[in-house]
Amino acid sequence: MDDLDRNIIRLLQKDARMPFTEMARELDKPDTTVHFRTRRLLENGVVKRLGALVAPESCGYGIAGLLEIEIGGHILPEISQDRTVSFAEELSEREQFLWVSLDREPMRIHALLLGKDEDDLKGKVQSIEKSPDVVNISLTPLASVLKGWEITSCEGRRA
Repeated sequence: MDDLDRNIIRLLQKDARMPFTEMARELDKPDTTVHFRTRRLLENGVVKRLGALVAPESCGYGIAGLLEIEIGGHILPEISQDRTVSFAEELSEREQFLWVSLDREPMRIHALLLGKDEDDLKGKVQSIEKSPDVVNISLTPLASVLKGWEITSCEGRRA
């Protein structure tokens, strides 16, 4: 990946609907080059998809909280480590999680959880706590998220 690819990605992140001709003008490159490079970035999986980012408020979310989840309690540590990965994957399937990550420290998950309000966040945490795999969970409600607040969809939203 070179500087042109990085600049195309930057423009796509800013506005995925920007015409290739406008991108080409801004990058001072032929539109055919921009079109070819964009197609190649998509085909090679560098750009996973072009899509819309949604303001969480429009989906009914008004607050976010940072979670730290410790998985354990299994007979063998390997079971807890495997369950940590599968538990994180399960969480990442839920719309209300903006991101889910595995800690370098085994059996620890970090996540950013969306909720309607603080009570909703606490209710979701209590639901997660009920899992027999969860040893400990902490919630830090956030005053605001300055970057990365947008979500990719409102799938699963219940009125």
